Amino acid sequence: MINSCVSDVCSWSEQGDSFIIKDQERFTALLPHFFKHKNFRSFVRQLNFYGFRKIRMENSLLAQRPQHWAEFKHESFKKEQPG
Repeated sequence: MINSCVSDVCSWSEQGDSFIIKDQERFTALLPHFFKHKNFRSFVRQLNFYGFRKIRMENSLLAQRPQHWAEFKHESFKKEQPG
């Protein structure tokens, strides 16, 4: 899913150990292609259920990022590594 998004909607962090949702509205429109809903809160609940955690702005891997961006991380979810 992250790999199929355009980078101004969602992308991997530079380190490849988290992903960043940059445009929540456009990202939400993509959800039905991968899930049975288009509700962003439900998506975040699913992430939390599977052990993903939202990275708060003060703990962000990016020094400066817009406040509307949401970054999520899971220790086993890495770029270029199959699950």
